[in-house]
Amino acid sequence: MVKFCLQCKNAFWGGQYCPKCPGEIELLDAALPENKKYLPELNIDVRPKYYARSSMLLSCFGFIMALPLGAFLFLRGMSSSGNVALWASVGIGTIVIVSWGCWYLAHRLFDKQMEDVEVDDKEPQLD
Repeated sequence: MVKFCLQCKNAFWGGQYCPKCPGEIELLDAALPENKKYLPELNIDVRPKYYARSSMLLSCFGFIMALPLGAFLFLRGMSSSGNVALWASVGIGTIVIVSWGCWYLAHRLFDKQMEDVEVDDKEPQLD
């Protein structure tokens, strides 16, 4: 849940009070309808956080699923024939192609989503 501080104009992932401002400045929830009126005056843009998270999930899915898929192809091929070199190269090739493919798609997805973010007047919060 994204919350923001009206005093320092920063956004944070959760919490009740702003960790940067002195005192106990309450953070406002960005998803509540009554707080939507404050969003245009903030000097940050939280969309890159959401876009990075969706790209990260896609690349993580690819890296996690590549190894079992490659191992499955290797073991399945080894059970039908005894050609170790062929099925090892097919398994390793599958791991590399699926991992790289998901990373490439995540990178393209992030770049495509970031085209709509105008960074002229707002500072994208990438932390």
